[in-house]
Amino acid sequence: MILCHPVLYHILNICAQGQDPIKWFEGIKNEEIDIDGYGTISRSEAQYYLRKYLVLKENGYFRDPLESNRFELQLNAEDVRESLANTRQLTFEITEQCCLKCKYCAYGEFYADYNPREDKNIDSDAAIRLVDYLVELWNSPLNHSHEQNIYIGFYGGEPLMNFPFIQEMVSYIEKLKPFHNRFTFSMTTNGVLLDKHTDFLAGHNFNLLISLDGDKNANRYRVFQNGKPSYRAVMKNILELKHKHPGYFEKKVNFNAVLHRGNSVQHIYDFFKENFGKHPGIQPLNTSGIAPEQEKTFWETYSNLEESLFKSEHYPEIEQDMFIKLPTIQNLSNFIHSKNDFSYDNYNDLFCSPGDQIRFPTGTCKPFSRKVFVTAAGKIIACERIGHDYTLGEVNKEGVFIDFQKIAGYYNSLYDKMRRQCSVCFNADNCNQCIFNLNLKAENPVCYGYMNMEIFMKHFSSCVDFLESKPRLYSKILNDIVVD
Repeated sequence: MILCHPVLYHILNICAQGQDPIKWFEGIKNEEIDIDGYGTISRSEAQYYLRKYLVLKENGYFRDPLESNRFELQLNAEDVRESLANTRQLTFEITEQCCLKCKYCAYGEFYADYNPREDKNIDSDAAIRLVDYLVELWNSPLNHSHEQNIYIGFYGGEPLMNFPFIQEMVSYIEKLKPFHNRFTFSMTTNGVLLDKHTDFLAGHNFNLLISLDGDKNANRYRVFQNGKPSYRAVMKNILELKHKHPGYFEKKVNFNAVLHRGNSVQHIYDFFKENFGKHPGIQPLNTSGIAPEQEKTFWETYSNLEESLFKSEHYPEIEQDMFIKLPTIQNLSNFIHSKNDFSYDNYNDLFCSPGDQIRFPTGTCKPFSRKVFVTAAGKIIACERIGHDYTLGEVNKEGVFIDFQKIAGYYNSLYDKMRRQCSVCFNADNCNQCIFNLNLKAENPVCYGYMNMEIFMKHFSSCVDFLESKPRLYSKILNDIVVD
């Protein structure tokens, strides 16, 4: 973990105890000051952080959350309709079939928050009905995202096991003439069937994300239905794709690795850099929806991403190469963008941001604002990472059924469960906690991202300290990362 700056934290702690930090500083008579657990600092360094604290306080930081009514915003039907008209991604779960049986799969033995898998394929007529429904919204005045790229994603199971659907949808969508948008195709694949379809994928310029956890040993959980390892078959197909379509491979093919006890961030980084000259995305195991009887085995398999990162022998090199794919940079980016509504020339100016804005509780996306996910059974969900219990609509051969008013009411009922907790959270402005990853069956769900004053002080001072130690990261994050 990034350590908080001890001097800033010490000043924040003084304030939390009801003491005046100015009087604390004025009471210092020596040129050197002892900070518990840190050592001595100069009087000038203490004065520097005192001034920094006073600037932050003057610009609205460190207020008691109870003084704010920020979380009174209510979602309405038109909010949901407008979000759908401006969605950035439409993803089809085109089949429940898969040629692998990965132990940690979202539809595998670890989890219980999905419908039973029946090897269904999505109905193509229903999918086309949904596309036509969305085209009307995309072409309506509700769409204010001119020239926005909409990603059409194909997901599984293993999507290449229903390749005819991909062909049909690509052909249909390429003939559409939306007023405001353009389309890009994307697919996540386990790579087993890649050798049969590389020409099509390259020919239609697919963004291709291949799931691979590293070398043979790191892929121990990615096995065929009969339990045999898949590593050799997948690597053979990837190398053939690289050889056959080198330009496409370089520009459009990326990798995603699942972190577990059998690999590490360092291992994953070294493997993909050495074999493909690429920096993969790295995802920890999903910690929501775990089946109660699998909890022990799950946590024996789980590995914490940040802990593995900071144990890496060549952390500075990894940070330089992978940048936004790292949790430290993602967290810092969230912190920066949550603390200002505009862009500033240097990181010190970001702290002079305007005051409170009324908002929704938690960091949950508005329904459909980022994507629409359609299951093979025709359920419409806000995201593929959300359990199938949280269905927002349905599409079938008869039509598309989305009740915007019902969705708004449902979200508001969930927000009501969290408003009180958000109102006393000191990190609410920087929240990225999805409400659907909480235990919503509980009368009073506990937010995993909640911060009391002490936790927030450590978090805040750690972000400030990180920016001070690497001030160039501020402009790089603002220039290279879009947070919306």
